[in-house]
Amino acid sequence: MRRRLNQRRSLGIVLALGALCGCEATLEADLSESEANEIVVALHEHGIGAAKESEGTGEGARYRVTVAPEEVAPSLEVLRAEALPRERAPGLAEVFGEPGLVPTATEERARYVGALSGELARSVETMERVLEARVHVALPDTRRIALDEARPTPRASVLVRHRGDPIDENAVRALVAGAVQDMTPEGVAVVQVQANVDVPAREANLVRFGPIAVTRGTAGALKGVLAGALGLHLVLAVLVVIGWRRRKLPVPEAPAT
Repeated sequence: MRRRLNQRRSLGIVLALGALCGCEATLEADLSESEANEIVVALHEHGIGAAKESEGTGEGARYRVTVAPEEVAPSLEVLRAEALPRERAPGLAEVFGEPGLVPTATEERARYVGALSGELARSVETMERVLEARVHVALPDTRRIALDEARPTPRASVLVRHRGDPIDENAVRALVAGAVQDMTPEGVAVVQVQANVDVPAREANLVRFGPIAVTRGTAGALKGVLAGALGLHLVLAVLVVIGWRRRKLPVPEAPAT
């Protein structure tokens, strides 16, 4: 009876210590690996510890990013300022990879323009300090133009949301014009908007466990390791005490015959 009571106590201690491990909050889920990496890097740059965890295996694996519960509010502020996770505009692969009925010429043209705009927006977003980009391409309909008439040139407008100093507009014009046939850099209008939410970088919020100092984002994993080790030592100690007491118990004498 006493042995069962000791076992229940040790199990309760282990469960209580294990509850300390559940100190992580999911910030974003159902992310690609590149999206999760972008979020983790952005948070670390602002002194917020974050961890990337896999939610599956294989090529279709998705990821989630976790932080300490007290870091959720500043983490969301960072994600808003950095426009993360980015809303990717559908490109050529997404638009024309979808099965469907045979589209009309007008529908096919609209799909192509939308896919081209999405591809160009993705390319502009890879430029330094660009948070978001929207590209609108205007392709003239040349089906009703006579052979002796001058062909209108395509045009485009680009809206860029950036951090810090303005970006090089000539580079944006060259990028967009080079991807569309007959488009010139002069036919590309660029509008820049500076991000109005600027989260200042801060020193990492460290948590100390004796001589060990870690960020709050990784403190949960360290707590789990320490709690598991402590729980294992407690269980072993209880088993040793139980075994020692059993050896000390007097052996009952056999009844006389």
